Amino acid sequence: MSYCLNPKCPNPSDPANSGRSACIHCGSELLLQGRYRLVAPLGGGGFGRTFEVDDNGARRVLKVLLKEHPKAVELFKQEADVLVRLRHPGIPKVDRDGYFIFTPAHGTEFFHCLVMEKIAGANLQDWLKHRGRPISQEQALNWLKQLSEILDQVHRLNYFHRDIKPHNIMCKPNGQLVLIDFGTAREVSGTYFAKVGQGGNVTGIVSPGYTPPEQTNGKAVPQSDFFALGRTFVYLLTGKPPTAFPENPRTGKLMWRKGAPQVSDPLANVIDYLMAPFPGNRPQSPQMVLQCLEEIHLDGAETQLPTQLPTTGQTKIRGTSGAAGATKHTSINRLRPLNSAGLNQSEKEVLGWKKKLLAGAAVLMLGIGASQIYGSMRYGVFPANPVWLLSSLPSSQFLQRSLDNVGSVNAIALSPDGQTLVSASFGTMRIWNVKTGRVVRTLNPVHSKKSVNTLAVSPDGSMLASGGDDNNVILWDLKTGRRVRTIAAHKAAVNAIAFSSDGKILASGSDDKTVRLWNVKTGSRLRTLSGHAGGVNAIALSRDGKTLASGSDDKTVRLWNLDTGEVRRIITGHGGAVNAVAFSPNGQVLASASSDNTIRLSNVQDGKRTRTFKGHSSWVRTIAFSPDNRTLISGGGDIIVWDLKTGKERTTLSGHGQFVNSVAITKDSKTLVSGSPDHTIKIWRMP
Repeated sequence: MSYCLNPKCPNPSDPANSGRSACIHCGSELLLQGRYRLVAPLGGGGFGRTFEVDDNGARRVLKVLLKEHPKAVELFKQEADVLVRLRHPGIPKVDRDGYFIFTPAHGTEFFHCLVMEKIAGANLQDWLKHRGRPISQEQALNWLKQLSEILDQVHRLNYFHRDIKPHNIMCKPNGQLVLIDFGTAREVSGTYFAKVGQGGNVTGIVSPGYTPPEQTNGKAVPQSDFFALGRTFVYLLTGKPPTAFPENPRTGKLMWRKGAPQVSDPLANVIDYLMAPFPGNRPQSPQMVLQCLEEIHLDGAETQLPTQLPTTGQTKIRGTSGAAGATKHTSINRLRPLNSAGLNQSEKEVLGWKKKLLAGAAVLMLGIGASQIYGSMRYGVFPANPVWLLSSLPSSQFLQRSLDNVGSVNAIALSPDGQTLVSASFGTMRIWNVKTGRVVRTLNPVHSKKSVNTLAVSPDGSMLASGGDDNNVILWDLKTGRRVRTIAAHKAAVNAIAFSSDGKILASGSDDKTVRLWNVKTGSRLRTLSGHAGGVNAIALSRDGKTLASGSDDKTVRLWNLDTGEVRRIITGHGGAVNAVAFSPNGQVLASASSDNTIRLSNVQDGKRTRTFKGHSSWVRTIAFSPDNRTLISGGGDIIVWDLKTGKERTTLSGHGQFVNSVAITKDSKTLVSGSPDHTIKIWRMP
């Protein structure tokens, strides 16, 4: 059967469509992306529907967003972006091309689509109802380990789920748990925590009984996942929702243990640890949860939970001896030396665990050394990311240097001579020597300790401009790091800045939907360009200084006449926000990158599209033409190098732990620099 995806099709389930490439009733495409054929609808409601699809013989699930509601689109794309980069049997698999946009025949509307692995089984809420009784503590220990390992993968990519509950956990027939519904996941970033800390508007996700207090107040943190995880196991171990149990009015602790008489104190202690009312009193990482679970023995042997040391200081955890029923209480200082002199038995046990950890670290370092030697022998350089060498050989041969532990990078900029690099993160800017990889100067705090979103270096290399969440543009002396001028530029965050080719004009784009032009020498405003229906994310100035391009959340690119301030042309066609724009070196072509996962090349003179690049599996966030006009570089989940002559992908550079949000190329077209929220900057030899 071939089911038609067009919501307005008069007969979408007509058997006559079987095997056809287009619907006989509405003419819409039936073989989506050349591979997915809808078999049957699975369900729907609200903004979307789900379908079972056939992918060359394999069955998958297609999620479709049917309404263009801004928040729904944001969450939908976010889920796609997260799932593409997560690889774990406990997380639904999404291929790089799994997200796409479907446009029905003869229609103007479009629909966001996401194809993912079909998970056989039931969610834990339905599973437990069908079972009719709570799970055993042995089952709970097994599942708690599985889910902690899944969260370890999620948190390592600087995301947290925000909506863990039985309904969002699937159980496969083989007992493997799968965490689903990543539409509410949030990225851990300086900008996010700044918004939380300042009481900013953060979308609230509330599931009664499972959502922690801080998240209910719009201040979720990664440790919020642990609270929801603990509440989930209260349901699984008691058969009752957490709301069925009272909370201690003084401490906020959930009084659930009498509802689960089969659970021993050690396991119950861990669950209470997860559900601590204050986030700082919970485990601070999934690895801490796993360490607690490793110390639990359900065979009647003596059990003592390890003392954990969250960032707030010492934490005491009670453990009960299964044989004697006595309660032990330990507290280990994080600065205690690694020897056993003067330690009690409990402290010695923890010391043994620490020594094992150090031994494992030593083995890891030997492995890293071996991979470094391998890289040197094969490629003539020591790879900067040796742990990933064997899985990323095609990329590592181009990697020259990785600058690590540099903060969550929001933007980078190169000086014209390619010798100086500037990076921006939350409230901090760093100036680097590209040749040595060393920091020349750190500017901190900047932009009122808020996020720095965008950077630009003047054509003569003397001045640096930065824009941030404080709505200001700041001009700096690049050589000395001295602040030259602060411009109260906009009414909302500044997302993009660019110098004119003569260095006399600076343009800035903002969430207030405007572009403004400034006199660099005096800081006075020359002109305001208004017309976008959404925030301005990107701007670029043509080399001849006559045209400015701006890309916006409204999915359009506008070309402006700099002399008159009038709009020359509005370029449409993207299915999502435009995140980046760039003029080709000759000024004849404009590239635009979008949250619809594509890059479009348009003729500057008539605005007509000349080529579309499709290869990214998630949002394209940054683009740059090589000065020799041979390649286009785009950054998203990975970095893709496109051949402008053939229109084909030349190579993909993988290695960043998160998406790439900024790229820059030296004037000789030989070196590429990339920045990412993964706290690294990577310097590549251009393929």
